[in-house]
Amino acid sequence: MPCRVGITTNPTERRAYWERQVIGLSNWRILATYPSKQEAQAHENRYAASSGCQAHAGGPDISGTWSVYRFDYTRMKRS
Repeated sequence: MPCRVGITTNPTERRAYWERQVIGLSNWRILATYPSKQEAQAHENRYAASSGCQAHAGGPDISGTWSVYRFDYTRMKRS
């Protein structure tokens, strides 16, 4: 089963986004929270490398608490 890891300042909104993008989203969890995007990005990079989960860095560096999330899914929805 594929998995994805990412970072966000709004986990509820991000989960809703991924529920629209994938089929079979499961095992959603917050791995850690950080006060800066840089720290969260470093955790995402390490986790992706060690777990084999897909990750895609990007997005603006805004203020707030950054959460590192991960989830499993069956497949991407077709566009």
